[in-house]
Amino acid sequence: MQTQRDHVHAHQFMVGRLSSALIEGDATRAEIPGRRALTGLWSGLLVAVLVLAGFAVYGWIVPGGSRAFAQRGVILVEKETGVRYVYLSGLLHPTPNLTSALLIQGTGATVKPISRASLKGVPRGVELGIAGAPQSVQTDRLSAGPWLVCLPGAVADNPGEALGINLDPRAPAVPLAADRFTVVRGPAGEDHVLATGRRFRVDSPAVLVALGVDTARPIAAPRRWLDLLPEGPPLAPADIPRAGSGGPSVAGRSYPVGTLFRRGDEQFFVLRADGLAPMSPTEFLFASAVAAGQPVDLDLSALVSAPRSADRSLTERLPELAALRWQPAGELVPCLRQGPRSARELSGAVAFTPRELSGVDGAGKASVLAAPGTAMVVVPVPHEGAGAPVISYVSDAGVAYTVADGGSAAALKLDGVAPVPFPKSLLATLPAGAVLSRGAALAPQRG
Repeated sequence: MQTQRDHVHAHQFMVGRLSSALIEGDATRAEIPGRRALTGLWSGLLVAVLVLAGFAVYGWIVPGGSRAFAQRGVILVEKETGVRYVYLSGLLHPTPNLTSALLIQGTGATVKPISRASLKGVPRGVELGIAGAPQSVQTDRLSAGPWLVCLPGAVADNPGEALGINLDPRAPAVPLAADRFTVVRGPAGEDHVLATGRRFRVDSPAVLVALGVDTARPIAAPRRWLDLLPEGPPLAPADIPRAGSGGPSVAGRSYPVGTLFRRGDEQFFVLRADGLAPMSPTEFLFASAVAAGQPVDLDLSALVSAPRSADRSLTERLPELAALRWQPAGELVPCLRQGPRSARELSGAVAFTPRELSGVDGAGKASVLAAPGTAMVVVPVPHEGAGAPVISYVSDAGVAYTVADGGSAAALKLDGVAPVPFPKSLLATLPAGAVLSRGAALAPQRG
């Protein structure tokens, strides 16, 4: 008689036959279906557990397995804190900025992130670097000009020697038109006419009267700004030798030397001791402002018969200013837009820009503006000597950092950059940062 166990075994046997027939298509196979797969699964799980256990034991014995800190020329940045380290002579030294780390590690420096655990147990040294150096040195967004140098005197009555500077080459500015002029006042109270890309010192009040701007408010300009513009000849009515004495007869009449003559609006003359000498319209305009009488009008026959002087100096002494019109600044700030013309020369032109772009605030205080994330590598001009001039790195904060030598420039990846010529006098007005040198970077920081 069959027991309950026999019934169970028979049921299991029948289920196995049905499974074999369904899965493998053979109800007579003695092997349990899926046995190999189950065996492989359990074996794989066992191997994985053993491998993980091995890694755990190794990590417990040797925590933080990375040895990146020992690589030559590497700059380590701790992932958790952003602290920068350099590894020198078996010690891990923190640095205050990436610039210092680059100077320490030299031309082959590379930056590598590393975990805090990988640095656990590594001996620490003192902090090295230059505390006042920029956090980083920009090399892929370098500006080559032009830039604006603006006058705080457009806003304030007593601006001092400071200048507003905008280093952004895309800063908009309206150039002084070729048929316009403007007037500024130098530090000694002397006026200067700005026109045709030059400045002309006014040596006689008659000049501004003749130009119709004697009542205009001139904008104060410090000597440093004036020196950035090419200087033209001083403006004043011409001195005529023996003026006031008797001169030769013209059209049957005697006139004193210095008398002015004109034929229409195109030909202008002054009487010299030997006859009529031609004048430019500008010379005639200035002379008319101080003449004792009105100019004498000549017809063609009188002009043909009049004695002529061999002197033609008054046709070339001054630039043509008579036809120019005054350009008031209005709400804009007068600036000089400068840029490199060659490796040692600069070009410049007077332009006007809105106050908020001039580096001059509402109270007339000057500052330095630049596009965020940009920088300049400049060389002061003029520079003396035949050797390579010292370059400066100008950050987007307008701070100028002198780069000590070629080795320091190479460490900062600046050796392949063509420096932009920049006025030495203007560079001296920028806020001065620390000198960037490899020697200074290797010196311990003093707390």
